[in-house]
Amino acid sequence: MNEQSATPDDPAESSPLTAKVAKVAKDTWRSWGRNLTVTPAAIVRPENTDQVEQVLRDAAAQGLRVRPAGSGQSFSPLVPTSDVVLDATALTGLSSIDVEKQQATFFGGTTIQQISQILEDHGLALGNMPDFTGQTIAGAIATGTHGTGLGQPSLAEQIIDITIATPSGELITCSETSHPEILRAARVHLGVLGVIVSVTIQCVSAFRLHCAEFREPLARLVDSLPERMSGADHFEFFWMPGRHTAHTRILSRLHRLPDTYTRPASPFSRVLRRADDAVLRTSLTSGLGRLASVAPKTVPGLNKLESMSKSSRRYTDVSYRVFTAPRAVRFVSTEYAMPLENTAAAFRDLEALVDRKGYTLSFPVLVRCSPPEQGYLSPSADRYTGWISLRQYGKRPYEEFFRDAEQIFLEHGGRPHWGSIHTQTAETLKPMYPHWDDFLKVRSNLDPNGLLLNDHTRSLLGV
Repeated sequence: MNEQSATPDDPAESSPLTAKVAKVAKDTWRSWGRNLTVTPAAIVRPENTDQVEQVLRDAAAQGLRVRPAGSGQSFSPLVPTSDVVLDATALTGLSSIDVEKQQATFFGGTTIQQISQILEDHGLALGNMPDFTGQTIAGAIATGTHGTGLGQPSLAEQIIDITIATPSGELITCSETSHPEILRAARVHLGVLGVIVSVTIQCVSAFRLHCAEFREPLARLVDSLPERMSGADHFEFFWMPGRHTAHTRILSRLHRLPDTYTRPASPFSRVLRRADDAVLRTSLTSGLGRLASVAPKTVPGLNKLESMSKSSRRYTDVSYRVFTAPRAVRFVSTEYAMPLENTAAAFRDLEALVDRKGYTLSFPVLVRCSPPEQGYLSPSADRYTGWISLRQYGKRPYEEFFRDAEQIFLEHGGRPHWGSIHTQTAETLKPMYPHWDDFLKVRSNLDPNGLLLNDHTRSLLGV
């Protein structure tokens, strides 16, 4: 289920597929980054499983294509279609929970933020998670959304059961013991297998994270990158092009929360940290990005100021409050997953590219890591992975820098993040994935007529 953020208004009586579902007017769909816009024939917002199935049956009967959508976080054109966008954001909430087994089932449109808060109320948590909680759970696993840390399973690997509404209107539940091949395909599904109605997550006991953030010399960090990544529970660093220091962030897992747990730190210290996040780490970045868009020559100085604003700090809190960061500033992004052992060399080549061509970004380059995954189309499939992400303020040019960086990442065995900007097609993607044909077989079985395909997914998959 791919991410979207349309804000439709009045119903359009002439729109297709709206007679039996909670409906939305013919309106414009926009991605969160605002780099993608489309006005489909209809945007429909089903509120339950029966309505999802009805939308798919009606679309098939009328020869219309359907693209599932969530909160709009993908920067690649996975959602846009001229036919029907199925907005899953009303399909939300907790379906069931087994605290003893630490398993919880959520509807596909539930956001990671909602999931985290519900699990906290039951003394549970996600074992690892991405740094943004506004994504729907089905949308997050559509593209292989990830966090960081080599010793903890990624978000998709925590999913043990998925229920899919197929284009024929049938419901299929897959797990390790029932349709395991569908589960492996659905863990990174691109929205082409069906509509993800619900997922069951294998949770862990609620726990705290201690965060240590500090600046350090870039060269020394990159020289020891594999050891640094493997030596921390969760590790990431940020580098602003043109600077010789990195901002490192190390998260350490603490014990499970006691029954009498109260949130750590004094109210005053929590207010200070949130003010730091809101002002220095969000509002300042936003203001500098806007200034850079109208005065490009000021970028090196602005980047120096932005880098200096991120001071060293340490704090401890409930896990999901430490894993995540506010995302108030819109941007576009490209991200590639390299074999872990190639990540440092790829980063050095990226640094040399910046020095040679003078490229600038409004946001720091972000470097993370993740363990092997079983999903057929996971960029981390069958290997330990280092991730390098480039993000640019949406009103500033990015195309040339992203293309040049992409060539470096490909030379180091990189696979693109499916939700990021990239130029790969089936011809270049197939050799990257050992289970490529397995995914295509599952897709063909579930959607033989291509009801869920748009131009972009056809190009990606070669179908």
